[in-house]
Amino acid sequence: MRRVSDVLLCAVLGLVVAGGCIGPGGESNDGRGVVENRPKLPEIVVGTWQAQDSPWRITLGAEGVVSAVIPLGVVQIRPNQVTEVEMKDGSVSTYKAGDCYAEYNPLNRELFVSIEIEELHIRFMDEKLEGNSIDRFIGTVSEDGQTWDAELINIFDYGPRFPQGENGIYPEPMVFEKVVEEEQ
Repeated sequence: MRRVSDVLLCAVLGLVVAGGCIGPGGESNDGRGVVENRPKLPEIVVGTWQAQDSPWRITLGAEGVVSAVIPLGVVQIRPNQVTEVEMKDGSVSTYKAGDCYAEYNPLNRELFVSIEIEELHIRFMDEKLEGNSIDRFIGTVSEDGQTWDAELINIFDYGPRFPQGENGIYPEPMVFEKVVEEEQ
């Protein structure tokens, strides 16, 4: 099992390095988070996925566009947009999202989601956290399309006060359930 995790980790890290600002295969982004030439997602994965025991909430559009509620601040982000959040002390924190996209392989029901935070500026009183992160999820969607067993790889740079860790990057197992979004 450890060998499978090592191979998965290497594959995901390869995607992280290759991903950058251009989508896989060299496609360009249109500024709304839609990557050209990306196949549409099938209905079985389109919708909102809520992680069990975590604030992660990922919404997948048919065009492969991803929006998400991320745990750091429990903030809703959208691809290539800046989200501003007023803190309890009146200060404003900002989250600048980069490319956020999803891909699905129907042959093995594997769903891959990438969420990039290009710039993060969280302020509260005299404290601040600045940096960036990339979250990559990969795993299998159930045959009925109601659960997604994924592994999360989180790569971040929040400066010297909050280092990534000396022991490397390890996948974190997560289980998502498809939920019905309430009208707002």
